[in-house]
Amino acid sequence: MKQIITSLFIGLSIVVMAQTKPYIEVKTDTTNIRIGEQISYTISAPINRNVVFPKLSNLEGLEVAEELGVDTLQNELLKKYLITGFDSGAFYIKKQQIYIDAKAYFTDSLLINVSTISVDTVKLAKYYSVKDLEEEAYTFGEWWYWVKSYVYIGLAVIIFVIALYFLFRNKKEPVKQKKIVIPPYIEATKELKKLEKKQLWQNDKVKEYYSELTDIVRKYIGNELFIQALETTTEEMMTLLVSENKQQKLGLDKETLSILRDLLSQGDFVKFAKQKPIEMEIQGHRSNASSIIETIHKIVESKKEEVEDDKQQ
Repeated sequence: MKQIITSLFIGLSIVVMAQTKPYIEVKTDTTNIRIGEQISYTISAPINRNVVFPKLSNLEGLEVAEELGVDTLQNELLKKYLITGFDSGAFYIKKQQIYIDAKAYFTDSLLINVSTISVDTVKLAKYYSVKDLEEEAYTFGEWWYWVKSYVYIGLAVIIFVIALYFLFRNKKEPVKQKKIVIPPYIEATKELKKLEKKQLWQNDKVKEYYSELTDIVRKYIGNELFIQALETTTEEMMTLLVSENKQQKLGLDKETLSILRDLLSQGDFVKFAKQKPIEMEIQGHRSNASSIIETIHKIVESKKEEVEDDKQQ
């Protein structure tokens, strides 16, 4: 009977722990620094959990000077970063995405003030009076020296101007080459074909494959719909895309948005949580990437045709 009660208690504890949001804390040793100084930025996460700490991103006005290792303190895992700034102002260390047991969470943001270094330019100095100059009359040799110098300088200037005239008289201005702009759809299609030729996942490079695959999709969406897609988290990008879909009335259905979210989330799990999908899942994600690009391309082309029809009318 005791064993049954003990087992039930342990099982209930596991369920409660699984449903409870893990404790995550961020802190710095100071929030006010001068230009060039460093602060210690620490992320705390629970121990005995599978934790993947982030590579700090979106540090506008701040830079990561050094990323330190993970320390263990009692019941916490501590990940430290040394951060500095070279511009004065108030800058946010924005929310960072951390994975705990293959599930994404976000840290709180912190405000850092960077001030200029005050320089004391006032120094005590001892001043002395200036003695008067004694003027002497120029001799003939000194006058002749200055006359020859001015003559030589004048001749040099005349020769230089004549040389420039003959040098540039018949010179034609170089023809500026027009920069060839490749449409986002064509560029994305070519990059998908190049990715398949590399055969990354076939050679056990699944992480590299998903990184390039999701970057191709993100880059296409950013260039085609003019939203920030490469330097945002999956949740931030999806929020921007949903908002743009409503404002521009693009017509992206919920299924397409769901497939895109699943593709990007799976890419995050592979890159940060080191998950390894099976071959069927990898091929399915490759097909979903192509389908998403095709769907958005058709919608954009349809919108362009509507605009042209309105202009003609």
